[in-house]
Amino acid sequence: MAHSIPESMEAWIQQIGKRAPIRKRVPVPKPAANGLLVKILAMGVCHSDCTIAAMDAPIPGMRMEFILGHEACGEIVQLGSNVNASDFAVGDKVAILIVPGCHDASCPQCNRGLHAICRAPDSGNYGLGIDDGMFAEYIAIATRAAVKLPAGVDINEAAVAADAVLTSYQAVRYTADVQPDQTIAIFGLGGVGLNGLQTAIHLRAKRILVVDKRQATLDEAVKLGIPKEDTFCTGDADAKRIEQYVAETGVQVDTAVDFVGHVETFHSAQFTVRPGGTIVIVGLISRRARSYRCYSGTRKGLAECLDLMAKGVLKPLVETKSIEELPSVMRDLDEGKVKSRMVLLPDWKHEKSAA
Repeated sequence: MAHSIPESMEAWIQQIGKRAPIRKRVPVPKPAANGLLVKILAMGVCHSDCTIAAMDAPIPGMRMEFILGHEACGEIVQLGSNVNASDFAVGDKVAILIVPGCHDASCPQCNRGLHAICRAPDSGNYGLGIDDGMFAEYIAIATRAAVKLPAGVDINEAAVAADAVLTSYQAVRYTADVQPDQTIAIFGLGGVGLNGLQTAIHLRAKRILVVDKRQATLDEAVKLGIPKEDTFCTGDADAKRIEQYVAETGVQVDTAVDFVGHVETFHSAQFTVRPGGTIVIVGLISRRARSYRCYSGTRKGLAECLDLMAKGVLKPLVETKSIEELPSVMRDLDEGKVKSRMVLLPDWKHEKSAA
């Protein structure tokens, strides 16, 4: 049955320089000839949304006003005129890759396979200031940004697949290239780090040491099979720090994956890994030798994540609230009150939006 598409929709708009998104009713976008119109079914909230809201000025290429939100899944409701019906159909459920890249042969990022850092006007960057994002009822995306959901993947978990799951999977599986004979350390077990831990367990790393300031998240690691003696709580002033433990025991840590990206965790990681070891910093650019930056991932990687989610290998920890609560959820996230990944449901109250 054909989906009735309205002319306008609800959306949360971010204006750079303002500290919180505002509600507006805006036109429903039209899909490009090689694009798709997707009705949003669930939306993830990321700390990057808080970072964008706190910006005083845009970075080069960023618009001053755009729809916020870069994590979501939805249902295709309209195909662009050039989309092959054998590739996608109305009714398909899809996860949305944040930055599919422009795929132009002359693009210095895309032609090296670095689509996730492409910032061309048609690169995607949905909700990151180049194109409109996903805190809305509909979004128009390129076909190269859509990955069909396998049977058995929960909609709410699929909403965070393209960032919280994919970023961690890409960092551990590909950037760190974790192997079964390696000992690794994971710093930060929030909504992204816990998925990285599950990936490392899936890859059968020989030993995994985990670090977080919150005992509750370390308890989640223990539930996943990490021995309590391999957990390190930096929020406990009396607890032994991981670098002290490594120095005393002689444990050889091959790789550290830092999901926090603060000076303190990077410093700790440097004194945790063995000489010649590897540090992967998730979401942070570093020029130091033997350290690597990882953010988001590839369409292939997203398909792999969804397949592992369908098999129950990767299971992101999510909580759900209403899209009406976005400003308060962002405040709670920024203040460290959200333990897992928050997913908002599209139960819009249309009469509340501003013109």
